[in-house]
Amino acid sequence: MTKHLSFTLLFAITVAYALVIGLGDAPTAAMAASSKEASDDIRRVRTELQKMIPSADYAEIVATAADGVYRIDLEGSYAFVYVDGDYVLFGDLYDTARKINIGDQARNARMVEVINAVPTTKMITFAPQKTERYITVFTDIDCGYCRKLHNEVAQLNEAGIEVRYLAFPRSGIGNASYNKYVSVWCSDDQQSAMTAAKAGQSPAPLSCENPIAESYKLGQRVGVTGTPTIIFDDGTVVPGYQPAKLLIEQLGLADKS
Repeated sequence: MTKHLSFTLLFAITVAYALVIGLGDAPTAAMAASSKEASDDIRRVRTELQKMIPSADYAEIVATAADGVYRIDLEGSYAFVYVDGDYVLFGDLYDTARKINIGDQARNARMVEVINAVPTTKMITFAPQKTERYITVFTDIDCGYCRKLHNEVAQLNEAGIEVRYLAFPRSGIGNASYNKYVSVWCSDDQQSAMTAAKAGQSPAPLSCENPIAESYKLGQRVGVTGTPTIIFDDGTVVPGYQPAKLLIEQLGLADKS
């Protein structure tokens, strides 16, 4: 029988008892197929995946706690597959008891690893007196909603939220917004220069060693397509502007602001 592969939005929902083991853990003998069956399934998944993504030969494929369900890691982009006979089902995986999207958990955990690997010396940071939580923001100097968010940084700081900026000039490397960010980075007072630039003032042209291109490429790698892209310290991604009040609530600090 011909193998079938569907990339339609499909959700692999399993009963709660099949999901009590942590993400990416190898299944126990009582909950998973034999080692040989698992190896065969992984080979099948990789073969099917390579038909659409030739570079997927490097993808990490690991068994989950759910029998026949495997997690695919393509540089932090996660998917789950369920193998049954001649069919391979792609989708997300849900813990129905805890009402948790296991795929989101995996993606968030990976995002935390990626963002935390960037030293804060490569960010422009606006810190409160006492940091309770932090957000990392991929930002563009000329982005209107980025400027709107920046106007609320003081409010975020008051609530104990540290704001860490990573550069993502939407027009790309070497263009006007990129050069403005380089000038801000090379200023003696980066915070003041950033605030002035976000207010529409053109920074004095400056040049120095900087991480702007590196930050931009990182944004591309983690899937940033617009600005601002806000990443919470738990890996949750907010793709776009959110008012400070809402961010404060989402970060559990509403009673402290």
